[in-house]
Amino acid sequence: MNLAYVIKDGLAQTPDKVLFDGDGRQFTYAEVARLSENFGAGLAAHGYGISARIAVVLPNIPEYGLAIYGIWRIGAEPVLINPQLTAPELAYILQDAQAEAIILPDALLPVFETLRSQLPTLKVIVIGAEVPAGDLSFAALVSTPGNCNIVERDPDDIAQIMYTSGTTGQPKGALVSHNNLFANAKAGIEFLSVTNNDHFFALLPVFHAFAFNGAFVLFPLAGGSTSFEYRYTPKKLITQLSDPRYTVMAAVPSLLSTLMRLPEAFKLSPNMRCILSGGGALPPALEQEFTARFGSIIRQGYGMTECCPYAGCTPLHGPVKFGSVGVPFPQGHELGVRDPLSGAFLGNGQVGELVVRGPHVFKGYWNKPQATADTFVDGWLRTGDLGYRDDDGYYFIVDRLKDMLIVGGEKVFSREVEDALMTFPAIREVAIIGDPDPDKGELVHAYVSFKEGLSATEAEIIAFARTQLTAVKVPKKVTILEDLPKSALGKILKRELRKMVVAI
Repeated sequence: MNLAYVIKDGLAQTPDKVLFDGDGRQFTYAEVARLSENFGAGLAAHGYGISARIAVVLPNIPEYGLAIYGIWRIGAEPVLINPQLTAPELAYILQDAQAEAIILPDALLPVFETLRSQLPTLKVIVIGAEVPAGDLSFAALVSTPGNCNIVERDPDDIAQIMYTSGTTGQPKGALVSHNNLFANAKAGIEFLSVTNNDHFFALLPVFHAFAFNGAFVLFPLAGGSTSFEYRYTPKKLITQLSDPRYTVMAAVPSLLSTLMRLPEAFKLSPNMRCILSGGGALPPALEQEFTARFGSIIRQGYGMTECCPYAGCTPLHGPVKFGSVGVPFPQGHELGVRDPLSGAFLGNGQVGELVVRGPHVFKGYWNKPQATADTFVDGWLRTGDLGYRDDDGYYFIVDRLKDMLIVGGEKVFSREVEDALMTFPAIREVAIIGDPDPDKGELVHAYVSFKEGLSATEAEIIAFARTQLTAVKVPKKVTILEDLPKSALGKILKRELRKMVVAI
């Protein structure tokens, strides 16, 4: 097995069909196959082969796909890295992954220049016009004809190393196999009824699992196509998202909130049939408002990097339950709820830790045997999410284990408080953390930002919370920010909010 074969059927049936486009460029199935083979041959000529780790530090551009298929073709392993990382963050991942080469745009050369002395053996492959002496030109590699057969790989061999966000300590490299990605993509095609008529809009960064599998495995495997974007603005979105080609896109709640703020005249593509929401909890209030305006096209998914990425999703043709992350994917994907202390599996309606099992679950963390051992229990992946299953088999996320507050000995789920505050008309986004308190253990602290043109006082927000929540769950403090800190994926970073508490 080798995921470089993914484009095989599309190449045979529709070689002239555009597979990737974006940033003013487009590549057909035939061009992707030919150029990625050239790139693989160029890599092989420079000594790279099976299991070589090649870092990919790119934004959402079509060349990302050429690089990935070329790396897979020779049996090497792409290491996916956020191009917005600082030099020290980049250095840590490159050294930890033992990367042998790095692909980056010329705009990032100044950042990398500060690291050259620390990484003297790392070969640099540059996308762009400016290629320093001694470095390799991506354009030259892909345009130089070369023959390079696809190297056969075992299904469990590594297809990528994707670094987690590092919410606790340094980021960890998740080892994802060829079969992990393939199994999740095949299940996704069945679950979402994907065909060769589908066109995926990759607006979320593809260095994250959420968009990567869609862009480079799922949609190409189905014979579909993908458009990439990384420099969007609200004005640009109005034009892009009305494009009738687009049928499916991935989004995070903050992006959905942005779409709700666009002018009333804005319309989505008439062929947009599914918006996959993930990367964070989707407040039921936002889901309801979005559905009322754009129709029932949101399908909330559940997963993580370690699941490649989907464990479950709201059924495409089944009932939609606001606040639910749906049901498990088919083809052997399993979800369960266990008591985090005893490990006992729990029945419907009982809150416990969600666990995942199936062919899509990753192999473990690179060079971190203890972290890998701590992540698995009896063959199940521990997610760190608290949730429950209802009588219809739908799953609901209650909170993160680490985000659950203990106030005066009582459990307070931050997600419940956040969902309640999101119904306050002026609030655009909210995050709940616990402030240390010598008497109560923790106190509920709400961080909020407001919708454009609206505002409220701390007292008004707390008064509203008292009408929605029992006393122990009502925030004792509200901090108003212009925007809440977010990751590159648009996920609210509670660790940054906790730092604010410590600083105070």
